[in-house]
Order: sequence, then C-alpha cells, then structure tokens
Amino acid sequence: MEKIRLQARDGASAEILTHGAHVCSWIPANGEEQLFLSKKSEFCEGVAIRGGVPIVFPQFSNLGPLPKHGFARTANWHLVRSGQIEQGAAQAVFELKQTAASLAIWPHAFRAELVVTIAEQSLQLDFSVENHGDAELSFQSALHTYFQVNDIHTTRLHGLQGLRYRDTVTNVDDCVQADEVLTITAETDRIYADLIADVHIEQAHQVLQIRQAGFSDAVVWNPWLEKAAQISDLESHAYQHMICVEAASIMQPVVLAPGQVWAGMQLMSVDTK
Repeated sequence: MEKIRLQARDGASAEILTHGAHVCSWIPANGEEQLFLSKKSEFCEGVAIRGGVPIVFPQFSNLGPLPKHGFARTANWHLVRSGQIEQGAAQAVFELKQTAASLAIWPHAFRAELVVTIAEQSLQLDFSVENHGDAELSFQSALHTYFQVNDIHTTRLHGLQGLRYRDTVTNVDDCVQADEVLTITAETDRIYADLIADVHIEQAHQVLQIRQAGFSDAVVWNPWLEKAAQISDLESHAYQHMICVEAASIMQPVVLAPGQVWAGMQLMSVDTK
C-alpha cells in the first residue's frame, strides 16, 4: 500500500496510507506515538485497518443497508498533494469520488476530501463531502480515531458530563452522563449527542485535548477483555492500551442538496505534564 509520510519542520510526523486515506501514525514534536494500531491488523485490499483513524462514510456501523461503517475506509483514495506548508507545518490532501462499485450500493455522485495537517503538538483532520449529483443525498460519518494509552484503568475522560448518549452495549437510548469524569471499567460503546465542550483524555504523563466542529456527536469505544478476544485483528489484551474517541455525525444524518458541501473537523493536541 502507498504510504505518505509527513514531516513538519519542528519534527512532528504522521503516516497516511492511500488505502482509506488512513492515518496510521501521529508523533508530535519531541513526543511519542499517539495513535493505537493493532499488530494483528490486515493490510490488504478491501479490508479495514484496525487502529489509527478509519474514515466512516457514508454509514455508521450497521445502521443501514451498506457494509459496516460504509466503504470509504477500504477505498483507494487519491493523493492530491503533500508536503510542508506555511510556518513549517506539513499537510496532505486526499480525495475520493464515486466509482462503479460505490454507485452499485450507494447511488450518489460525490467528492469527499480529507486534509491532514500536523504541526508541533497537534494533528488536525478536516473531512468534507460535496454532493455532485442531481438529487439530495444523506449520510452518517465519523473519524474513528484510536488513541494509544499507557493503561486504560488509569485513563480519565473529561468533557462529556451532562450529555445524553445511546448505550450501544445495552441498546438503551437517552442515557445521561452524570459524572464529570468517565473512566472505562467494562465494554463501552456510547454515542454522545450534541457535544459542546472539548474532550480531554487525561493520563499520568499527558493530557490530550480533542476539539471538533461540524460533527454533532462523539463516540467513545473500548471493547474490553471479552469483546476484544472476539475481534480477530486485535490482540486480546490490546483493550488496555487504546480508547476510541470519534468525531461523528450519527444521530442526525447529514443531508446535502445538489452542489452543497458539508465539512467536519477533529483537532487533537497534546500537553505533557
């Protein structure tokens, strides 16, 4: 698979595959790897990569007739350009358009774009979709970001208090996040609606801030021990070293008229203690 390596002037780096426009690695300047990538992940055509940042489009999970999480994460994206930009940051731009295969299962003409930008302690992902057809289209989407953590048992999430969420593990809607801090102690799969504040992943050595725009929801996922053992491309104990916090639009699908454009962003930055 073709791999694009970005290197900012300050030393920050990222690696992206054209397969899925999949960000597989992000290392801030003078820092350490921030993204989790399964050692058992299959890197082959037509198969999703376990870890990094899969692009979920145009369907989330099994909430529709398409393959799980849609087709963007297994499609071959076109690299538009890559390299350093102003002030020493580095950037890569990828695009995806309809193909005969996509039209056979989702009959819409479109152009999707992912812009990956790194600088100093930050990674910014800008995802946009334009309706190139002559009829209205709707979709769900997410940046399914896997973050690497030293120990899930001591990892704390901030910024979700007061939000309503769908608990996908128990299939219960309209739950409310009562606690200010979310800790993961069992299988967790939640879709938080109408996210307002930034989410912070706090560990002993750092705090990772996650800001989003355009995306209305956020997903928090960890398979825990039993579920992880059932996932063939994930090491059985990998759940201890990962947490997914996804910028998403799920509860209310995005609707685009012909010629209309939607854009969403996820910005991640690291502050070491």
